[in-house]
Amino acid sequence: MESSAISLYFSMSRRFQPEGPPVQKEYLINLIDSPGHIDFSSEVSTASRLCDGALVLVDAVEGVCSQTVTVLRQTWIEHMKSILVINKMDRLITELKMSPGEAYSHLNKLLEQVNAVIGSFFQGERMEEDLQWRERVEERVAAAAAKEQQKHEREAAKTANGSSTEESESIAPTSTTGEFEERDDEDLYFAPEKHNVIFSSATDGWAFTIRQFAHLYEKKLGLKRSILEKVLWGDFYLEPKTKRILGSKHLKGRALKPMFVQLVLDNIWAVYEATTGGNKGKGCVEISTHGLYIHIAHKECLYAVILRWLRKLRSHFPWRYRPMCYVREIPEQF
Repeated sequence: MESSAISLYFSMSRRFQPEGPPVQKEYLINLIDSPGHIDFSSEVSTASRLCDGALVLVDAVEGVCSQTVTVLRQTWIEHMKSILVINKMDRLITELKMSPGEAYSHLNKLLEQVNAVIGSFFQGERMEEDLQWRERVEERVAAAAAKEQQKHEREAAKTANGSSTEESESIAPTSTTGEFEERDDEDLYFAPEKHNVIFSSATDGWAFTIRQFAHLYEKKLGLKRSILEKVLWGDFYLEPKTKRILGSKHLKGRALKPMFVQLVLDNIWAVYEATTGGNKGKGCVEISTHGLYIHIAHKECLYAVILRWLRKLRSHFPWRYRPMCYVREIPEQF
């Protein structure tokens, strides 16, 4: 099994000013798909040396595996800009039969696991840098002590010989007490509000980030998109009547859902419930009218709804599937 490469054309419109005209930007993205199995780690390391960034896929059900750690370590070594893709979100609905609240807790724990791996890399690197810093300090202290010893030996030798010639020797001061430079690790971790986490279901053809849903809800809620991008993930709650955003400290015993559950997951679960039956196992929609029997498979219904509802999310996955339905006549015996 080897890595495969493909070039993707991507075009998007961006407004550099709030009231300015949109400017069309075009990009050519060279994507290298490397095998995920642990036996092909060499393919991952080779591809990482050729790329500027990485999309790290994690199964929403399986979570962090040994190969996930290997891929994250490789991106860390190569100093690559990484985006976490939590794939197979549909399995939380169809297989694990989780509720939106349970899925949110599960995704939160998965993010903590991935960030714990990143944190271990950072801690190991800092420990190595601290050891090297201590070795450099010890070397400077030893060098300064050796120079001082040589100076005393020369002065003692001159005194013993009765020499009256004075030599002024200046020794450059050596910094031996320099402080260890601290580094901020906040920007290293994955967080949906930082737009470096994508939630997706490749088999069902959809993917989104917090930014897309913030765009969908900014007019309806009357809130700025920049504010929604910060509160759609985390312990933030929306009061239905006043449309105020509350923190966990201001709930006062009210059983409100987190905003990510209320505005994002509940809607996705509703789409699956309406089209595929969700966790009830319905596989199709059957309609009989005017002598026709219409059979629509659940995947076709799901694709049709997702295509209309999340139309603006096509930037993450190409929509190659066209919804179809199968129509045939009802047999006479019916």
